[in-house]
Amino acid sequence: MDAEEYIAAVRAGAIDPYGRSADELQESLDAYDRDWTERLMALTDEQLDEVVAGRMPLPALPGPIESEHAARFRAEFEFVGRARALQAQRARLEAAERELLAARFARLADEPGVFDTNLRETASNLAVELRLSDRTMERRMIAAARTVTELPLTHDAHRAGRINSGHLRTIEQATETLRLDSNVQPDERARVEQELVAIAETVTPGQLRSRARRIVDRALSEPLQQRHDRARETRELFLQDEGDGMAFLGVRCIAVAAKAAYNRATDAARRKPKDDPRTFDQYRADVVLDLLTRGEVPDDTNGVHGVNGITATVALTIPATSLLRERGGDGAGQELFPALLDDEILVDVDTVRMLAAETVTWERLFLHPVTGVPVTVDTYRPNRAMRRWLRARDGRCRWPGCNNPVYRADVDHTHDWAAGGVTTIGNLAHLCRRHHTMKHATAWTVQQLQDGVLEFTSPLGVVLRSEPEPQGPAFTDTDDVIWGTIACTQPSLPNAPPLVDVPF
Repeated sequence: MDAEEYIAAVRAGAIDPYGRSADELQESLDAYDRDWTERLMALTDEQLDEVVAGRMPLPALPGPIESEHAARFRAEFEFVGRARALQAQRARLEAAERELLAARFARLADEPGVFDTNLRETASNLAVELRLSDRTMERRMIAAARTVTELPLTHDAHRAGRINSGHLRTIEQATETLRLDSNVQPDERARVEQELVAIAETVTPGQLRSRARRIVDRALSEPLQQRHDRARETRELFLQDEGDGMAFLGVRCIAVAAKAAYNRATDAARRKPKDDPRTFDQYRADVVLDLLTRGEVPDDTNGVHGVNGITATVALTIPATSLLRERGGDGAGQELFPALLDDEILVDVDTVRMLAAETVTWERLFLHPVTGVPVTVDTYRPNRAMRRWLRARDGRCRWPGCNNPVYRADVDHTHDWAAGGVTTIGNLAHLCRRHHTMKHATAWTVQQLQDGVLEFTSPLGVVLRSEPEPQGPAFTDTDDVIWGTIACTQPSLPNAPPLVDVPF
């Protein structure tokens, strides 16, 4: 059968161009017949006359009555989809504007006259139309040209809607020093940009910012130690008038010291009495001022705070391998490691029995045999060592898109304690108070997979994964190290030991 014969057979209805069988075609025709019959039977005589006269189309059958829950779900789904489409449209428009400004900036170099003067004139013309200052438009043109030429992958990803404006600005800011570093090769800059764009497609701008710092830092030609030594010389204490009888007191100092001071003030503020009318931030600010002016923290109404209402708990720590050994009368299966009392003091079992003779509450704690990480406890609240480990693992609130640090987060049972969940590192994760409440009060669901990976399912059925971010050091292949260059110079810390040759 040639092409013309095939077309004629299709038109005659002898062949289905979609490859359906005769039975399938018959079922389809029967379904159409039933639909038309039902729609005609639902018409009134007046409506039927209108349809026959061609003055109105045959109306569709009314659909099933939608439940309130289904209607809310559909409306939410349409709302989210519309918002996403608008964001993609906005990204395309912003990218088109950036390309327009960059192209005009590039053409200025070929025009007669002084480049800077031409740029200012063009910026002023545009500023009049957009009702902005000419300086603002000049900065926008320069920034657009740099982004299009120096960050082409980022620009393309934004134009395609894979990243938003926040991601774009974060990458621009994070790579500023890298793009100005003349000792970094173009291939290395492109590699860093590619890595940042890939991350930006899966995280929020805030989460990207913290990871971008580490990635860019490893690519810079000047080591962090030397940059830190230079920046450390800018330490200062400054005072700024804020008006209304208020002032801003700031300290520019080493990050580790600032973090330690901030955490100390935060820990002190957590002891705020419940009846204290001050907010947490107000109380914490008063803690800092009292420490600086009087050398003490704000006191509660009972005198020395942090003492009253403390109940001692005896924790008997047992290595997890003891569960796998047979117990015998000859002492087989006994652990070589002593018991641990309250996570701090090593004691023998007899002493533990004596100290715990009158203890009402017991807390079992099983440790990983290699890492020493607590595995499970019987109580609702995790052990202090478990909290330390979880803080190191999570680093922040684990909710998708949240970047709140762990000291602002609660330790949550992924599988609720009230529903039979256990206090184990495989069932615990940090959630800030906002998202902790949301997990329990909304239709969001969470389950914890292996290696601390959390799988969130939104009320609309979208599945998101939250993986712990690596907090440890980054290693470089020794083949990539250029010995004897600026990257391997004498450290300049006070009293630092000299560099010595190592046998590896």
